[in-house]
Amino acid sequence: MLISDLKGGLFKYEVKDYYAILGLPISANPKDIRLRYLKLAYQLHPDTNQAETKENREKASTILSKLVNPAYENLYKDKLRKECQLIFSEISMRLAPMAKEMTLSGEIPKKLLREEANFNKMYQDLIETLAKEQYQDLSKLAVKIGLLSELNMIYLVRQKQGELGKVMGGGSSNVEPKIAVSEPIITAAPEQSGNTGVSQQVEEKEEKVPVSRLEKLISSAKNHIEQFNPDAALFDLREAVKIDANSAVAHAMLGSVYLLQNNLPYGRIHINKAVGIDSNNPTVKKAQEELKQKEKKSSTGKTDGKKTESKGSDKEKSKDKKGKKEPPKIFGIPLW
Repeated sequence: MLISDLKGGLFKYEVKDYYAILGLPISANPKDIRLRYLKLAYQLHPDTNQAETKENREKASTILSKLVNPAYENLYKDKLRKECQLIFSEISMRLAPMAKEMTLSGEIPKKLLREEANFNKMYQDLIETLAKEQYQDLSKLAVKIGLLSELNMIYLVRQKQGELGKVMGGGSSNVEPKIAVSEPIITAAPEQSGNTGVSQQVEEKEEKVPVSRLEKLISSAKNHIEQFNPDAALFDLREAVKIDANSAVAHAMLGSVYLLQNNLPYGRIHINKAVGIDSNNPTVKKAQEELKQKEKKSSTGKTDGKKTESKGSDKEKSKDKKGKKEPPKIFGIPLW
């Protein structure tokens, strides 16, 4: 069994849920991850596996090497775990508005989706219960991992809805978040009279048009970029896309900042997202051109080093070339 064989939960959206493979909640810390891995490794390793037949022992060994070991490697190391969390944040941003339309496989995830008062406790308890029997029958492992991943998916979506609710000023987590748009104050034209004080007050009201938080963040990010402070701009723009996931300008600028930091994968993700929202926006066009130049330089560098690469790496390159036609990837995982 390979990770690519898993189809339930987040895997359905081509996101690798390493937490589900290990039978862990999204909130698991490095200590929890290591303890769970050691338990599974003991259970599946050829020297300690309790399977009665040779076929089952070989199957357990394959699952350990193809599923459990990669999951542990991607979660125990801080850098790789943070990349996984970033992917989760992106996919939950996409799924949050569609929570009520998600297709779930059984009553257990549906029950969690309906829960309000004790959501976190129920989530933890369900993960723990399923994890106890997850690797007992390896013929049902794919189904169990899919079920665990559905629980993780619901947790991520509920968490994202909560974040968006706070940004928008609160509200129920089940309500689709809406972007608060500031509207200008419309006042009637003052009657012709000698009262200049009244007309002056009306003019002041007309001039003081409220500025939304999104606009403030984008403006602040522009100032930071002009002052060669990409880290501060990055912080502002991340907040901006949380407020409005469909802001082409915010995604385009965020992608450009990632390119400034030589982070081509993240830059490509956000710029492509911006193009999908509004390809005619001047900011988006500028970011798209920056991406093309960056990709051109990157491909040129690969071509220069082609003679020194092995046949195996040539195959990987051909896969990369094909991958450019597919959805963008972070850490080898298609994001959408």
